[in-house]
Order: sequence, then C-alpha cells, then structure tokens
Amino acid sequence: MEHLCVDGEWVVVEKELPLAEVLTALTLADEGGDSDLLKIEFYEPATYWTEALPLGNGRLGAMVFGGVPRELVTLNDDTLYTGGPKDWNNPNAKELLPQVRKAVFDGRYTEASSLAGGMLGPYCQLYQPLGVLELQFEDTHSDFDRNSYRRQLDLDTATVSIEYNVGDVKYTREYFTSQPHQVLAVRLSADKAQSVSFAVTLLSSLQEGVARCRDNEILIAGRAPGDVAGDNINGIGMAFAVALEVRTGGEGGVVEACGDQSLSVKNVDWAVIILASATSFDGPFKSPVLSGRNPEELVLPTLKGTEGIGFEDLRTAHLNDYQPLFRRVKLHLAKSKEEFLGRQAEGPAGAEQCSSLLRHTGKSSTGSPKISTRDRVATFKENEDPRMVSLLFQFGRYLMLSSSRPDTFVSNLQGIWNKDLNPAWRCVPHININLPMNYWPAETCNLTECHSPLFDTIETMAINGRVTAQVNYGLEGWVGHHNVDIWGQTAPVGGDPVWALWPMGGAWLCLHMWEHYCFSLDEEFLKNRAYTVMKGCSQFLLGWLIEDGNGNLVTNPSTSPEHYFVSPDTGGWASVTAASTMDLTIIRELFEAVIKVDEILGEKDAAFTEQLKTALDRLYPVKLTHDGCIIEWGRDFDDPEETHRHMSHLFGLFPGHSISPVKTPQLVDAATKSILKRGEIGPGWSMAWKTALWGRLGNAEHAYRMVVRMFTLLGPEETAERLDGGGLYCNLFNAHPPFQIDGNFGFTGALAELFLQSDGESLYVLPALPFEAWPYGKVVGLRGRGSVTVGITWEEGKLVEFVIDVEVKSPTLNHVYYHGSSADISHISPSYVYTYDKDLKLKKTSRKRRVRDGNKCTVL
Repeated sequence: MEHLCVDGEWVVVEKELPLAEVLTALTLADEGGDSDLLKIEFYEPATYWTEALPLGNGRLGAMVFGGVPRELVTLNDDTLYTGGPKDWNNPNAKELLPQVRKAVFDGRYTEASSLAGGMLGPYCQLYQPLGVLELQFEDTHSDFDRNSYRRQLDLDTATVSIEYNVGDVKYTREYFTSQPHQVLAVRLSADKAQSVSFAVTLLSSLQEGVARCRDNEILIAGRAPGDVAGDNINGIGMAFAVALEVRTGGEGGVVEACGDQSLSVKNVDWAVIILASATSFDGPFKSPVLSGRNPEELVLPTLKGTEGIGFEDLRTAHLNDYQPLFRRVKLHLAKSKEEFLGRQAEGPAGAEQCSSLLRHTGKSSTGSPKISTRDRVATFKENEDPRMVSLLFQFGRYLMLSSSRPDTFVSNLQGIWNKDLNPAWRCVPHININLPMNYWPAETCNLTECHSPLFDTIETMAINGRVTAQVNYGLEGWVGHHNVDIWGQTAPVGGDPVWALWPMGGAWLCLHMWEHYCFSLDEEFLKNRAYTVMKGCSQFLLGWLIEDGNGNLVTNPSTSPEHYFVSPDTGGWASVTAASTMDLTIIRELFEAVIKVDEILGEKDAAFTEQLKTALDRLYPVKLTHDGCIIEWGRDFDDPEETHRHMSHLFGLFPGHSISPVKTPQLVDAATKSILKRGEIGPGWSMAWKTALWGRLGNAEHAYRMVVRMFTLLGPEETAERLDGGGLYCNLFNAHPPFQIDGNFGFTGALAELFLQSDGESLYVLPALPFEAWPYGKVVGLRGRGSVTVGITWEEGKLVEFVIDVEVKSPTLNHVYYHGSSADISHISPSYVYTYDKDLKLKKTSRKRRVRDGNKCTVL
C-alpha cells in the first residue's frame, strides 16, 4: 500500500491491482448472477422467421427455428449480392444542376423537384439469401413432449440451444457460428445411446445444377442474379457454394446419401454438422464473374480446417474469440435494492404479472416460471421490467458482434439476416439514417473493432465517389448519396429526389472516422486512413456550396431526407429546396473536424483548412420556424407531415454535437419543441433516435417514455411497411415494420447516452437516468471520448461510485460532471484506475500493470 498526492490530497494507491478486481471494475469478468439477463427464451418452435433466433460470425449468418420434427436454419453470407461493379453515374445531372438551382432560387420548388428527377441513376443491387439447412427427424418426434421444449439464445455464449423430450429420451441441439473457424457448428445429441436419427438437406433458391452428396458431405453451388434493374436481370452474377460435413459418434450408427442433396444419419449417439460457405466476391472493384475465385474450391478447405477438432474445442475457440469482446460491458438495472443485490426471487422481475399471458405452466430448467421472451415483451408496459431493458441493450451489442467484424462487409439493413430474394428496400445500407445508426454503439459500447467494416466501405466510396463527383456535378473530391451496396455505389439511386438526391451520405460517414479518433486518440488512424478521406469529401462540399444572394453559403439542390414540404408556388408537395438544416449541420461539423485533424497532425494543410474556415464563417445559420422549432428546409415551409419519422433537422443535437445545453442553450428550447412536435409514434428506429435526442437534452422522463414505447410487441406476421408505430418482434428484432436492424443498434446506442455522455473535454455521468424506473443500477465498460472506460454505480437514483480508466492520455479531457458535482480529471494517467465517490471526490487510485500481445493490451 502506498499514497499518492492528487490535487493536494493524499489518496490510497493499491499496488499491482489483481486482474480480477480491475476487470470487475471495468468489464464483465464475472457474470455474478447476471446470466438470466442474457437469454432469449421460448417454449415452442418458431413458425415465422421473425420468431427464429439469429447467429452470426460477421460473415456467415443463420436463423434457427428450432422445429420438431422438422428443423429449418436459414443461411446468409454477407457478400452475396446481385450484380457487380458498373457505371451508375449520370452525366445529364451536370446539365440539369444549374436549371434546378435557378428554379429553387426563383421559388419554383415543384418544378425544381420534377427537374431533379433527371439527376438520378439506377438502384443499388440486392442482398440475397444463401440457402437453408433442413433437418428431418423420425416420425416419433411429432409426439414430442411440449412441456419439455425449450429454445434459447444465450448472448453470453452466442449459442442457440434446443431441448425437448420424446418418450423417455431427452434431445439437445446446440448451434453457434465460429469466427475463428468461419463455420456454423451444430451438435445433436441424446441422453440415450443410438437415439439420434435424422436426415440433413441443403437447399438454395439460387442453386444451379445437382448437389454433390457423398459419404458424409453435401455441397451445393449456385449463382446470384446479374445486374438487377427493376424487373429486368442482365447477365449472371456472383457464384457461391455451401458445404457441410456430418461427424458422428457411437457404435452401429450409419451415415449415407439419400437422394441428390440429403444425408441420412441413423442410430448414432451424437452428430456434429459443420457448415461453411464461400462466394466469388473478390472486392468491390472486380466482377464476381471474372474474379477467378471458385467457391467450390474455397469452401471445402474451410471444412477440412476443422478436421480433428472436436465440438467442444470448436466451442472453446469460439468463446475465446467472442466473450472477451461481449463481456467488456455489463448493465444491471433494478427497481429495488434486493433485486440489485441479487436477492430477488428466481425468475424475471414482474413474473407474477405475466401469469395471464403464460403459454406454459410449470418451471423452466432454472426453476423459474416458464415466461417466454414474447410474454416479457408483451407485458412490459404493465411491469416495466428493467431486466428486459438490459437484455435489449445487450442484444444490440450481440448483433453488432454477429454482423460486423473486421474484413467483413458493413452490417446492412437487416444485419446479415435476410430470407427474401426481393427483400424490403433491397436490404442494402441506407446512409440517411440506417447505416450510421447501425454503428452508433460501436464506440460508446466498447466494440470499436466492429467499426472497421464501415471504414473499409467509406474508403471504397471515396474511390468511386470521385468519379461520381466529376461526372454528375463537375466537382473535385468525392461524394456519396443515399444508398451503398457491396459494390460501393455512390451516385443517387432511382426513384424520388426526396430520398435519392442527398449528397451528404459520404460526409455523415466521414464523421464516424472522426468519432473513432475521438474515442481512441489513435493518431495513426487519422494520418493513414481518415484524413485523406475526410479532406476529399470536404473538397466536394466546398464546390457544392453556392451563394444564396445574401452573402451566405448554402446547399442547392437540398432535401431533408424522405420529407416533403408544401411548395408555396403550387400548394403541392415538393422536396427540393436550398439550405436544409441537416445539410449545413453535417457540413459544419465535418469542416470543423477536418480543421481539428490538421491541427493534430501538425498543421500541414494550412491553405486548405483556411478555405474551410472561410466557408464556415459564411454558412447559412440555423434558423427557427414561426412557432419556435428548429427549421428543417432553410425556409419556413408548411409541413404536411409534422409527425414525420426522420429527425434530420436535429442532427446537431444527436448524433452531432453542435447543439447542446452547454454550448448552445438558446437552441435547446427550440430542439425540445421540435421533438415534441414530431410526437412519439414512429418506426422502431425513429423511436431509438428520439430516445437519444431526449438523452442529449438531459430529459430522462421523455427518454424513458420512448424506451417503454419501444417494447411494443408486433406479431411475427406483421411485415408490411407501416409508419404509424414500430416496436419489437418476439425474438427482439426491431420492427419498422418490417424488420430493420438499425432500431436494435439505435436503441443500444441511445441507451448508453442516458448513462454517459462526453465531448472530448468533459464526461457527464448519468445525464438522463430515469431514476424512478431504475433507482438501482450499475453499468461498467462504457467508453467516453478521450480514450476512457468507465464504471458507474447508483442507488436510490443517486450516484454511489464512478470508476475511470484511460488508455491514452488526452490533452483536452479535463472534467467530469454529475449534476451539481464536478471533478478535475486533467491529472489522470493510463497507469492507474481512479475511483470517485458520490460527490466525485477521489477515494481510491489503483495501479495497473499492462502486458502487450501484438496489438492487444491486457490490464494486469
């Protein structure tokens, strides 16, 4: 034990803090009774796809139905898209641009919107389903004991398990997708020897030719459609292959081919199925038809790479990869001290209130009442179970780890889970909200590695976008618009300018690169990856800005994503104008970020940053409407959809930083009025955005109202598009409807804002905690700007303890605030973990010892 003088006070320093204690303070080293918070459970098989349970390793996705006697597992590969690289740019846009601009400045908005339709290009390509793994069991399984059935996704192990009894035999199935071995692994077992018999089949709607089925292997090959333009398909597309191998144990068992693409397994003690996939995708700039990659030659070595490795060893490798990432963050919310300390009765909180909706009687394997996740969602508005909030929060982190890993494609509109050949909105990432929202939790929720695929996509767009900027607009730099597919499309897609003519997509994504630096303080990332891309996008925007005749720089044409206004010249709906608030907010924040990056890197680009500073001084300012709201289109138009789902004009509040109670208190009232005017009803992702906006305003009451509204159960058959209220499917997939994964990621990112906010200079602890709903709680492992990781504990709605660890010393992070209390943290060092009390008085400092293993740093 030693002492250290900090700010004139002596504090205790614990030497060489034990590993377990440091990790308990800042990560989830010991679940400590939280395992029930991390399970999604059902007591019947899935009938609909939105009842199935998702697995993924970033590239290979699976949806497990858990059927008896017929099991379905739908499969996806993150690269399987239609089409290939092509010229999607529109040279006519350059000729139309001055005409559209003149119509806007003349006040002919309806005409401008019509003319702008000629500036668009072709649609993006479609994300495709890979296939289906089907298991068919013996007829006796039709009479399984329904009271014994249990289907579960364990987020802590990223494993789906199925259990049920047939007569006196208990059957178990276990599924996981391994990132280290790039396979789906399935084990089927029974507690009685020679009781496992089934047929396994591989199917695909895109299959070509006859499957190869021999010995204990099945291989199918197929091909995605070529370029899809409306109802027309031109040429052939990406090739793919799926292969599986069956391994068995026990005496007397038999595995043999039965039909063209099925294997029969009879009378074994257990069976393990290993499945792998491959495609001919070889990067966004190569035709998948001409890439030279043969998926059939690639997929079999992946299977062979697991030979000699038992199921448990595969699982161990899977857990060693997954759990250190997932367990970085722990969230425990409770209504009472007993609940918080783990002394509550077994089973989910509020169980007694679910009795009217119970689908089964009796006890689960843990001894708790059989309350499915479906029932817990359905009764949330009655009992407001805080454990469900924790579960949904962690489910978002689970989905991120499952659908976005280094060297994979970005998580698309549905992550990596899609069953349709013609999916809603083509299942491609939409940049005007979906794609950025998908990555809101990456930094705050301690999954920075999962951000990597987005940076890869931005760099692809920067290459393609230079051609789009030149061809479509005659400008330098690069541009991205509303959609992007795996081929890196950067031109405006077809359809309507209200969504398509929006050249801010690349700029928004560039801000993610800046945010990554703000959290990591990784100057090498700025130097080697971010700055060139951010500068190129800023070059385009400098050229895109135009004078409005009053000395201001504005964007023209300009839209506010997917939102029409009433055109004063005709009284009809229009979408194209000048100076939308979202445009100018994104531009302002990007220009400011590029200037800061140049300062960090040594001010080597002074001439360019001076151009940015000059433009910033002339940007059209944020205006207010006649009723005191933040203006949306640069002019106070009549709004025919006041409760519109997009919150675009509030970008500066969240996810941006140009509106805040600290920096711009004069705009806070206007922002508040704007959110209230939009209302609470909307698709799931819209509710997540509103949660984050209320969080940034420090309004816990309204933030919590949106949390409760998110727990609206939609039936699994509700897949038609609807804008009047989203929620959750019973498997916790977010419902627009239909399913859009951005609502899951948005909820997780928004919830983190209620516990911790940061701006690179200060940390704000529990800024929007709904203390009446969650009077007791603990969150550990959240990240703040300035390379910090924190732990926060509160009781009776008030802070008890705040723990902070810094990875890299920040030159600007100086203060932490908790309501009326504050502390100077400018002295904190990466060598220590600091613990503060309820008044933010430093009470303990613990020395750390770090061991480096390659690029990884472990606290000892």
